[in-house]
Amino acid sequence: TTANSSTQSHILPIQHTTIPDHTRTMTMMAARKDMFLQPSWMSAESYGLLLLLLNGLLFALMGMFLKLCSNSGIPSTELVLMRSLVQGFFVLILLCQMKPISVAQGGPHYDHVVTHNAQVKAQADDDEAGTSTDLLALLPQRPLLFTPFGGTWDVQRLVIVRGIAGGVGFIMYFATMKLLPLGDAMTLLSFTPIFTIFLAAFFLREPILLSHIMATCFSFAGAVFIAHPTFIFGSDGSHAESSASQYGWVGYLTAILGSFCGAAAMTLIRGAGKIGAHTLHLLASFVFFGLISAIAFGQLKVAQRLDGLWYVPSQPDIWFYVFAMGMTGTSAHFLMNFAVQLAPAGLGSIVRSSNIVWAYIFEIIIFEEVPRFTTWIGVACVVTSLSIIAFQKVQDEQQKMGGTNEQSALLDDNADAESEQESEWLKVEGAQYGTAS
Repeated sequence: TTANSSTQSHILPIQHTTIPDHTRTMTMMAARKDMFLQPSWMSAESYGLLLLLLNGLLFALMGMFLKLCSNSGIPSTELVLMRSLVQGFFVLILLCQMKPISVAQGGPHYDHVVTHNAQVKAQADDDEAGTSTDLLALLPQRPLLFTPFGGTWDVQRLVIVRGIAGGVGFIMYFATMKLLPLGDAMTLLSFTPIFTIFLAAFFLREPILLSHIMATCFSFAGAVFIAHPTFIFGSDGSHAESSASQYGWVGYLTAILGSFCGAAAMTLIRGAGKIGAHTLHLLASFVFFGLISAIAFGQLKVAQRLDGLWYVPSQPDIWFYVFAMGMTGTSAHFLMNFAVQLAPAGLGSIVRSSNIVWAYIFEIIIFEEVPRFTTWIGVACVVTSLSIIAFQKVQDEQQKMGGTNEQSALLDDNADAESEQESEWLKVEGAQYGTAS
């Protein structure tokens, strides 16, 4: 106690300083890079797009387990509740473990701890009689659990709105999958990349290139050919389509609203990432508002009439499907919230739409559905869309490398010119000195 009091007595008053934005950004990008072992030869944007491609596979797996759960009669709002509870369990554990790395993540307390500890270490180094007891005055950083939605208001408002958009959008997604035939649902939900491109251009100032428009058109055309919607190709009279037709008009509304909410969520994730939000902030927001949305919509009389009443499943295989849906959905959601912070929202949304290809691969393997000829045309369209994006990214990387090489050459030329000028100056000085002598 005496040592602690003597150590505390000579600590300088804390002066709060603001960490420069560029330093904060570089620190966060380095932490994100280490988290997922990003290859040194790949840019952050390209790596984000690659993760979103894997994200599409995981979301397709989640959709497969969702379909197995829906076949048992579990309402979509109850499935959202179960999905959010599984994700919330893992998010809560990580929030208790992870520490902030910026003011945007930890708030004023982060700045206070950093400044305090820096002064304590500086005094311990300068004090000739300093002992290890000086380090007892260091303050620990609080975990992210104390700032679950971000450390500053700028981050918090984006994270909260993202949670609302994600929660409502997920309810709309589950309702659409249940109220519409699968082909109609997948086609209408494929409007998300179109909405995302325009929202990202308006709010994030992301450019809309010709390649983006072409990739979006091929992606949407692929979704139409693969999903084979009844409002284009007609009905085949299946039981699933006839049972969904009673409230089909509601499904079309939820599909459009769900696509817009998905686009808004992608744009908000990208915007929040730019100002320093942690991936766990985005996941925690989705869990919180997803639970609220599920409970609120699930208790509405209209929703109960359309979707059914909640019940507790008794079959073990249903609980396995629910757990698998939660695990694959949580993994996919984590990848999406991380990767969209790295990649442009518009391009990321197009890459994510590749999940329809994975979904139909599972339809063929698991549910033994025989693919149509139009399905292969749709797959070719989606592959073409991804190829356009890949080609554009390769060109961008080459231009960046060319610009870097030109800048390095320019710096070398300037250095050579300065060296020549210095040599000429030394010659003149030497001649003048010789004349004077």
